[in-house]
Amino acid sequence: MILYIGASIYHILCFSLHKLIYHPEEEAVLIICDNIFSKSGMEELKADIDKSEIFSRTLILHYIEGAYSNPYVLKETSPAEEIDRYIAWNEQWIEEWMEQNQLDISEAAEFNTAIDHRHFGLYLLSKKIPYQYFEDGNGLLSRERVQMEFHKKSQYASYAVTKRLHALGNSRYVTKRYANSSAQVPGFYDEKMEDFNVITLFAGLKEEDKKRLLKMFHAKKLELPRTKKGPVLYLTRYVRYLQKPTIQNHHYLSAMILDLFAEDHLVVIKPHPRDFSGRYRDLFPDAVVLDKHFPSELLPFLYDGKFRKIITIGSTAIDALEKNTEEIIKLEEGFENKLDSVFGYVVAVQAVKSLFPELKKEEITAAGCLRELLDPLCRDILGFTVPEAGKQGHYKVVVADEIPDRIPEADLILYLNTAWDFKFADTDPGVFQRLAFLGVSVKTVSRKSLGKASEAVILAEAGDPEIRKAAENFRFRKEFPRTGLVMTAGNETRQEKEYGKVMAEILWMSHKTGKENGMLLLPKRRRKVSMGDVEAVRQLCSVLKKEEETDENHRICTNEIEE
Repeated sequence: MILYIGASIYHILCFSLHKLIYHPEEEAVLIICDNIFSKSGMEELKADIDKSEIFSRTLILHYIEGAYSNPYVLKETSPAEEIDRYIAWNEQWIEEWMEQNQLDISEAAEFNTAIDHRHFGLYLLSKKIPYQYFEDGNGLLSRERVQMEFHKKSQYASYAVTKRLHALGNSRYVTKRYANSSAQVPGFYDEKMEDFNVITLFAGLKEEDKKRLLKMFHAKKLELPRTKKGPVLYLTRYVRYLQKPTIQNHHYLSAMILDLFAEDHLVVIKPHPRDFSGRYRDLFPDAVVLDKHFPSELLPFLYDGKFRKIITIGSTAIDALEKNTEEIIKLEEGFENKLDSVFGYVVAVQAVKSLFPELKKEEITAAGCLRELLDPLCRDILGFTVPEAGKQGHYKVVVADEIPDRIPEADLILYLNTAWDFKFADTDPGVFQRLAFLGVSVKTVSRKSLGKASEAVILAEAGDPEIRKAAENFRFRKEFPRTGLVMTAGNETRQEKEYGKVMAEILWMSHKTGKENGMLLLPKRRRKVSMGDVEAVRQLCSVLKKEEETDENHRICTNEIEE
């Protein structure tokens, strides 16, 4: 008997392929957890697997029940003894479950699991039973940190037992690690790894076995209308894995991604198998929404064409689909954490295109920017991605966000300043005399808007007054129809722009001196700024400069050194 233990649709695909290829004539038992679908969905899944007759027996392990029944709740302060008690309780629970289901693992000649930090997989590990490990998703064998961070945040018990017993395939009891080698981090090597690319393996199956698997997953042929720009595939993420795991945030995130990267494209949405957020057909009525019950890795066998782009914010399937698209947009935690900064990035890249229409790739670079957001925007708007800074001394344009140690010299530097710390002025306080102010305003278009109104500022440094004037005169408007927002840039009056530049210098000084938390009473921003308001903040700025000079002279005289 061959035993397989998994907890996702992708695991079931892997095990089905492994069984058909490596053990076509042997009996095999498949154990799957009940957290893949709803209760009725799990019953339907089991029935479909049984009909395929790939496995001689399919058992559903009620993992949710077992997880919440464990009396030992692990947390960061839990000692090793408490973790061991948690593991021992799991062993007892699994043994009782096996007895109830008349499963005798002494008959098993081979153990395979894609999940060795919970329930039955953990049982194999804690009992020191040798097993073959399947990576949890494409490329994850070399990205253990990603899994560990998720478990530490959302499933601490899994994190604790992984650290304690070297789970996630790292145990000495692992005899082989199956993983998609092409999806791993460049340069990754594991002497126990064996390449397991499900797309390649599926393609090599007999036609009858291909049909059997497609039928088991209810995966049907996809026919799409011809479009000028080509279809864009969006692979959603399980809500619980998001930084802000709410349905509202998931809907806003999805709408923003499609507004940014799928404008005027036919959108195809493939929900994650555990995506219970629903409403995609209501939210995006012009999109083609696929069934969620099949693994995305089967799409190359369902769609004969090629996608213009494939986008995701966490689906590991994307690493297996590179040959089926012209462009991969892989968004991760950084994008979600900087979601409110999207508008400034869009305006900055559009300003570059407008101010330097003949710009060449080697004439621009970026400093401290979120690459997973900047790169696809530049490909769409400029036609190329912005390269890293080279050895050349001067560029036409630099787009800067979180300020590194050194910013290359340029005719124009666009400071996104999303951390709102104004660090670009730390080494050159005189920069404020060379700045142009570019305001970004975002407004909702209806009560049904998924996003909220907001404001951002881009500060553009240029030594040439003509370039500075052109930056200050830049105007831009963009609608985000799926999120229900409209963004405008550069529409401030002359007084508002001047007011904003002076306030930027004041905020930099307050941040530098540690007064940004309320020690400095700043004037409130007015809806309409007059020249009187501008003069008021100029006087405040002048006073603060004198105070800073006085403090600096005092430190010099008393030999005080700032830490």
